[in-house]
Amino acid sequence: MVNLNFIQPIVIMKNLWKFLKNEISRELNINVSDIEEPLKYGDFAYPCFPLVKGDENPVKLAEKLAKEIKIDFLEVKNIGPYLNFYVKWDEFSKVLIESIDEDYGKAEKIEKKRVMVEHTSANPNKALHIGHIRNSCLGDCLSKILKFYGHDVIIANYIDDTGDQMSDLIIGFKVLNMPLTTDKKFDQYCGDDVYVKVNKIYKKREDLLEKKREITKKIEEGNNEIADFSNDIARKILLEQLKTCWRMGIYYDLLNKETDIIQSKLWLKAFEMLKKKKLIYQPTEGEKEGCWLLKLSDLPEFEGMKDADAIIQRSDGTVLYIGKDIAYAMWKHGFLADDFKYNKFTNQPNDTFLWTTTIKNPEKEHPLFNDVKRSIAVIDVRQSYYQDSVIAALKLIAKKDVDYIHYDYELVSLSLNTAKQLDIEAEGKDFVHMSGRKGLFINTDIVLDMLFKKAYDETKKRNSDAEEDWLKETSEKIAVGALRYELEKISPQKTIIFDIDESLKLEGNSAPYLQYTYTRASSLLRKAGTPKEFDLSNLKDKKEINVLKLLALYPEIIEKSVNDLRPHYIASYLYDISNTFNQFYETIPVIISEEKFKNARIKLVESVRKVIESGLNLLGIPTMEKM
Repeated sequence: MVNLNFIQPIVIMKNLWKFLKNEISRELNINVSDIEEPLKYGDFAYPCFPLVKGDENPVKLAEKLAKEIKIDFLEVKNIGPYLNFYVKWDEFSKVLIESIDEDYGKAEKIEKKRVMVEHTSANPNKALHIGHIRNSCLGDCLSKILKFYGHDVIIANYIDDTGDQMSDLIIGFKVLNMPLTTDKKFDQYCGDDVYVKVNKIYKKREDLLEKKREITKKIEEGNNEIADFSNDIARKILLEQLKTCWRMGIYYDLLNKETDIIQSKLWLKAFEMLKKKKLIYQPTEGEKEGCWLLKLSDLPEFEGMKDADAIIQRSDGTVLYIGKDIAYAMWKHGFLADDFKYNKFTNQPNDTFLWTTTIKNPEKEHPLFNDVKRSIAVIDVRQSYYQDSVIAALKLIAKKDVDYIHYDYELVSLSLNTAKQLDIEAEGKDFVHMSGRKGLFINTDIVLDMLFKKAYDETKKRNSDAEEDWLKETSEKIAVGALRYELEKISPQKTIIFDIDESLKLEGNSAPYLQYTYTRASSLLRKAGTPKEFDLSNLKDKKEINVLKLLALYPEIIEKSVNDLRPHYIASYLYDISNTFNQFYETIPVIISEEKFKNARIKLVESVRKVIESGLNLLGIPTMEKM
């Protein structure tokens, strides 16, 4: 039997559920993963069949072990060949509640890693639509979870300010003389009007395509009038994109601009290293003659695959995206020296500096941004082939696996209901796939404004005497929470059908429901005050025990979210604990109950509030004391 008095509190207090499973594992000499968590007959269970020796009866063995095993906080029974472990909640609840503080859920001991999470990475030629912002929300959640767990996290945003997308805008402004001033938000104007119109005009004026190629080349060369103009437009759009992200509570440490990557000769340095290590080659005949190919066929996973070797540079010297991505990944992991120069791009609303790569006027001192042990690139599933090639290239260079993760996710479509509200043609369809070139998309700011208006009308209806500033602040928090949760609560491997009305429901699996649960707990605590004395053994009702069990599970959910990189585990957990808490709240009196029950229940509510607040913070969802 374990004597908890001799164990340092930090060892057991942060993940008590895991502690109990470890004790069962140690007592039976079995793997923790073999311990079940049944829906009934105990909190943990283990079938004794693997422990049977010879002709031994598994039921008799279970009966014998149930009498012999003694573990703190657990009562052991056998049902047939199963050992069933029941938590003694009257004892366990005190230790559990005392462990719930601002660090509850953090790792007790980890190997701290330097991690780069790169997300958003939208072209600076348009506003961010909700497909982009799903990327941003996933990356932001991963960053928050990894930081909370104890890792050193660098948040990067790759800015592709070269290529076709910027050339389209330059054609619009410089060749077609479209106005540079607008009443619209500038990023929306460039993406919704200039970009879409220019791509339609190409069908009638093929001569513009040659002009576009000339402009693209000048942008990449730099140090010319076209490149400077393109840089100014990209910066202006980027600032508007950042305002959208800041509105969503999303911040960055570094902007990596492709123009700086090209002009710093990063690709050439990577190219020379790949040649020196004989990882690339140049065919002398056939359709790929003169191209440079990466020798992926040297890796076991590509062996026997036809045309496995990937072209990274064409015969005319044009570097493909895969080549640039490989060079960039080599820089991230410290395979190339950090020859970038940096300066401060802007001060963000959360009072942190956002840095950017630069060619001109660099700062002498700056943080270290590369040489990470793990990098996570949040890029949609359509880029899987290229990302697999990057991972393979790093493996060839390092001669071992490199902790580079392509965090792929599926796309966002619009529900028929939402498409109609936006006047998007969608006859005969259940949902609408977004397409920038066709103008079928919904900008994030427009969604937020629509959510804000709906939230404002409902909030004002419920709080008719409230001050205007409070109404606006509350409505904005509801709008941001509603959008973020809809993009985070689903597994990244699943397509999202976004519906603007569903996202705002106060009942069901929505952010307003979670926010309201937090608000409800806060309101109760304001009325009840803080008890000086309490005895948690008075929490005996099944609904109280259900809440306690979910509180105990929180560190397990965080650990699983970190290990699997899945923020939606936390979203599902918050929905479960909100449901369970509300069932308790609506059926069991707290303030008007007998003093001994009242005090214990207040401590339970206080713990629920702390855990919901922690989970919502990790998802980037604002909390409110009143709704």
